[in-house]
Amino acid sequence: MKKQLWLFGAIALILSSCSSDENSPLQEIDSTLPKTISYVYPSIYLGTNSKGTLTYDGNKILNIIKEDSKTIFTYNGDVIIKQEEFDIENGKEIKNEEVSYSYENGKLKTKVFREDISVEYPDGYYIEKVVYTHNSNGIISYIDYTVDNIKKTETKSGEGTLTYKDGNLIKVEEKSGSSTATLVFEYDSKKNPLKNILGFNLLLNEIDGFGTNNIVKTTRTTTEFPNPSVYLTTYIYNDASYPTKHTSFDGGGKNIEYEIEYTY
Repeated sequence: MKKQLWLFGAIALILSSCSSDENSPLQEIDSTLPKTISYVYPSIYLGTNSKGTLTYDGNKILNIIKEDSKTIFTYNGDVIIKQEEFDIENGKEIKNEEVSYSYENGKLKTKVFREDISVEYPDGYYIEKVVYTHNSNGIISYIDYTVDNIKKTETKSGEGTLTYKDGNLIKVEEKSGSSTATLVFEYDSKKNPLKNILGFNLLLNEIDGFGTNNIVKTTRTTTEFPNPSVYLTTYIYNDASYPTKHTSFDGGGKNIEYEIEYTY
């Protein structure tokens, strides 16, 4: 099954601008970065509470450390080319997952995900490859492949499209066999907590909730269940318009599925 490493929100490169009037002062550069991100679940049956501490070099993310895991990021210049996740057991770091990225003309071209890395399967027991095509109409299409861990042969397992507007992912269509799932996202006008981490904006839907702003409504339909399921998210913001608390509700809109807390 498809799995992503522990990533969260969204990002855009830091931009600054100045007035055409040479005597006008430069606008202040927003360099806000989250220091910790905590997931809180109302029930142990929904998930396990966790707190991640983020470390940076400037606005490049180096790692995310949790009590039982560590994720390390590798850059080539200003782009992320790899992230590796290690399980922490009895003080030892054991590599379990890896995602590698390649780019073409400054845009993401391929993503290769490897899971259950071991001595027996150094390239991972489960391998998935995604190939992206950036179309002239602004829509990004992709094809999913499963990769045989011995023969390294690739078999198409699905495909889809990503539609962006104003730096936000507003629609995803996923096709697998005769089934199609469609996700439509609506956003607030506030700042996404990860918007200033360099390189995240190129990773597309690799980062759950990625965007310039924050998702407030998700509508999901599938071929089998055409009646839409609607999921709502609310936020508490600080004075700089960044969320300090994120609350996600189930499809009924009454029960909390999880909360995320941010410190900066």
